[in-house]
Amino acid sequence: MGTDRLALAADKVEIMELLSRYAQHVDERDYDALDAIFVPGAVIDFSNNGGARDTYPEIKGYLRESLSIFAAIQHYQTNFAIDVDGDVATGRNYVFTQMISIVDGADQLLADGGFYDTTFVRTPDGWRIQEYIASLTWLDGQWPDGVRRPGWWGISSERFARPDATVDA
Repeated sequence: MGTDRLALAADKVEIMELLSRYAQHVDERDYDALDAIFVPGAVIDFSNNGGARDTYPEIKGYLRESLSIFAAIQHYQTNFAIDVDGDVATGRNYVFTQMISIVDGADQLLADGGFYDTTFVRTPDGWRIQEYIASLTWLDGQWPDGVRRPGWWGISSERFARPDATVDA
């Protein structure tokens, strides 16, 4: 393997590690640790899922509030497809998330799956996320009251497209 291919492989591993740390920090509710994940001003977009679109670090407030209804959260990320072009990279990876609410003293599971489309930039401190777009493709379980659903909820559609409409819960 040539030096260029080794450098490319190292970049991709660092980017996958960055995405894994994002999931770990969110699951642990360590939102300040996300400072080592995103560049200041990065765009984080959950609007396809019925959520907020904001910049970093402002999005931390949305994460704290929207995820506070869950007793536990666990993200699994797979299917990393990453293209590196110098100091910029783009990628798509799949995500499967399990979220636990407590209802009448018992755990209640809500699971979802989808993908993230991400733009990364190389900084002096390593790769960081510049744009992060989340898109769910399925949900299973009891949807929490008062939480907006994705625009495709209950509609047979192409769910790998990015619908821009949301409906109220």
